[in-house]
Amino acid sequence: MAERLLRKLTAIISVDVVGYSRLMNADESGTLAELQSHRADLIDPLVVRYGGRIVKSMGDGLLLEYPSVVDAVNCSVELQDGMARRNSGVPEEKAIRFRVGVHLGEVIIEGDDIFGNGVNVASRIEGLAEPDGIAISNDVYRQVHSRIDLEWEDGGKHQVKNIPQPIWIWHRKSGNGRMQSDRGVTDCKLASSDEASIAVLPFDNMSGDPEQDYFCDGISEDLMTELARNPSLFVIARHSTFVYKNKTDDMRRIGRELGVQYVVEGSVRRSSNRIRITAQLINAKSGAHLWAERYDRDIDDVFAVQDDVVRNIVSALGQRLRSASFGKAHAIPTKNIEAYEWLVRGRQHVFRAQGRTEARDALQKAIDLEPSLSDAHAWLAVFHYSDWVFYHQHITVGTMNNALSSAETAIELNPQSALAHMSLGIVNLYGGEREIALNSLQRALELNPNDADVLVFLQEAYTFDGDPQKGIESVRQAMRLNPHFPEWYLWHLGFACYAAGQYEEATLYLRKVVDIKEPSRILAAALAMVGQVGEARQVAQNFLTVFPSFSIRQWADTQPFKDAEDLQNFIDGYRLAGLPE
Repeated sequence: MAERLLRKLTAIISVDVVGYSRLMNADESGTLAELQSHRADLIDPLVVRYGGRIVKSMGDGLLLEYPSVVDAVNCSVELQDGMARRNSGVPEEKAIRFRVGVHLGEVIIEGDDIFGNGVNVASRIEGLAEPDGIAISNDVYRQVHSRIDLEWEDGGKHQVKNIPQPIWIWHRKSGNGRMQSDRGVTDCKLASSDEASIAVLPFDNMSGDPEQDYFCDGISEDLMTELARNPSLFVIARHSTFVYKNKTDDMRRIGRELGVQYVVEGSVRRSSNRIRITAQLINAKSGAHLWAERYDRDIDDVFAVQDDVVRNIVSALGQRLRSASFGKAHAIPTKNIEAYEWLVRGRQHVFRAQGRTEARDALQKAIDLEPSLSDAHAWLAVFHYSDWVFYHQHITVGTMNNALSSAETAIELNPQSALAHMSLGIVNLYGGEREIALNSLQRALELNPNDADVLVFLQEAYTFDGDPQKGIESVRQAMRLNPHFPEWYLWHLGFACYAAGQYEEATLYLRKVVDIKEPSRILAAALAMVGQVGEARQVAQNFLTVFPSFSIRQWADTQPFKDAEDLQNFIDGYRLAGLPE
């Protein structure tokens, strides 16, 4: 008896580079470099954000797969809109343009590959698309035309090679705006006219001393944090803006890649007890400078300078902000500049695998020098959380008590600190105080509505509280604020998807987590739940080589799920994957 083929219904996107041979003949290395840049900065993050996967790359094109047809169309539109922004100002002969075709059809599964009639039809539809355009099959149109705010033009029926029946297609109507996904992914803020979006780039160190990098980075981060407290601003997270550190990219290109209307850049020169800070606000679309200033001050005035920069940026944006007044710009954390420097050094290493000891020691040094420094206490609590959850270090009851004490001290010292409330939330979550954790994290988001990390941690609270779908939406919102998001965001998204019973989606995200080994146990469970038991058991064995003492029972005893059924769902997956009791 012939072996039964595995089939499934899925959304398929075929992407092709317009004039690929011409581009390669004109500049092979340049074309390949640009394609890699578009993949890294735009396409790959979009695919992940919308829940898809890249099945294969063919040099002149891509084949993508999505569980949701709405997400597939959303991703296609944002891809083409993003490419239009990236091609702005690029000579026509050098611009990389795509045709995109989307189809909903049955495919044959063979390992990680898909093939069959559904793939062939998607490829033919892509060939019927205009350059920079999107063509969809009638099957896709029936699913999406009433669910998303986008207009389509009837492209009629076409008889194409090797497809017996004519294909009825629809074209995205030119001039359309963006849409909103049914799974919480909204449009790029650059397209929004009622909300200002901004990115603060890392300030250049002009001191000639590499050791001053920490100090310069700290100034950039604090400006970002203060601007992020304004609910009328959409502020890109540090992890994404620091991708551009020590680079000389055009501000208009950075604006397109981050999807923001404004960019802040500057420099810091420190000499003895004097400091010179320059800052400028730039319109990312035109490249025009909206405001610029130079400050020559004593080092002790650095926080006053930060206050002034924030006020001037808010003033320059003027009517673009619904609420120009949002309290004092910057509560001076300390008059002890040395303590501040240790704080900055420590917090930059909190989530890194390397530098664990350096992070802890630097934060403790900051506290020793300035016991009233709230942020140092908060970051020390976050350090203990990451040490346990991210890096699987053994945390004693005493250590957890110290972490809780650090978080509580941070709030006592600064009740309006979003960071302090975040630290209290995540420590309480794994201390079993689920309701306190949820309230603390929600308070942190109220104080800083642009904090991407808080949104990711909220996922845990929502999921443990029995609402993983809300958790998924929270992580997706974080990814919009932090488009160059770190790997652990995918861990959180995969965890929430598994809890929601979206096992295939969970495998898509968790496969992309490479450097952090802990979430591979969830990947093993998700694979087992979709019937890929052989691979699940291999992933589980690889996990156990890193964490040989893992047991389902010990893990379950530490998980603060509200409902026993939600916990049992994970236990069942771990058992199917062959993890030890």
